[in-house]
Amino acid sequence: MNDSAATPDWVAEVDELIADLRGPLGDDLPYDPTPPGLYVAADLYQGIENGGFSACVDQQVYARARKSGGPAIGPIEALAHRLHDHGITVALDAFRADKRLVGVMGGHALNRGTAGYTQAVELGRRMAQAGICVTTGGGPGAMEAANLGALTSRLAWGDVEGLLAHLATAPSFYDDADAFIATALEVLDSVDDREINLSVPTWFYGHEPSNPFATHIAKFFSNSEREDGLLAIATAGIVFVRGGPGTLQEVFQDAAQNAYRTYGPAAPMIFLDPPDDPEWWATSGVLGALDRAFLAGDGSRRPGWDLVGHPTDLDGVLALLR
Repeated sequence: MNDSAATPDWVAEVDELIADLRGPLGDDLPYDPTPPGLYVAADLYQGIENGGFSACVDQQVYARARKSGGPAIGPIEALAHRLHDHGITVALDAFRADKRLVGVMGGHALNRGTAGYTQAVELGRRMAQAGICVTTGGGPGAMEAANLGALTSRLAWGDVEGLLAHLATAPSFYDDADAFIATALEVLDSVDDREINLSVPTWFYGHEPSNPFATHIAKFFSNSEREDGLLAIATAGIVFVRGGPGTLQEVFQDAAQNAYRTYGPAAPMIFLDPPDDPEWWATSGVLGALDRAFLAGDGSRRPGWDLVGHPTDLDGVLALLR
């Protein structure tokens, strides 16, 4: 784990409680209810060499969360989850205190080797080079691409193209999970000069891999806490690329946070069209719906409308973020 700061006082305060909890939870508990810091890829993928993706710590936690996460979840396990997520929140607050966070939100199904994936890599790369801490939801697809772009932003583009070619040999997690993760970890191991970036995944979607290209991983049990918090911490703006229902949910959740100033001043909402459909955000109806959403009853505009942008290229994205 990333443990650059001193252990928070609250950890010591609950040590005795956790000792009491561990008995009913069992000796094989695959997660720490009081995590000392954010995760790194090595934490989540420990054990993968012993049986592939399904054998790693991340999947052990997911299997247990699914087993105990239904309607009959016990109060002790529920308390352990909440303590864990509180610890991640504390560590996340410490991490982001001196950084300019911009979120990249987009679809998990975007395959490696596609023009859209390369565009998201270039987006993350350009943002990191501009001094931005790239922040994603931590899954595959556009999220993986943006984290990868940020991670490798100090490398020459020709070197990054070689890494992309290797990743494209396993284009989709759904085709071969083990090959998909193995190629990612091989790429990660080959990058020595890494730029700091963040992801905020959840075990609610734990069947999908947490991409290993984020240098700091704030993984939560509670998806609602993670979803709202991910949008809230991106105080310097969010760039949206094409996605499905999850991405559209994030668009309008972010719009509500901006319009009602839920977490302070509004921040940019930037919509980047995919290379193969330069009017996707307009034809999808999203921009029109946002136009109505930011219109108050008296005809005035709610806070944040002036920060909605629809640039045609990456230069335009960076200009709006500046």
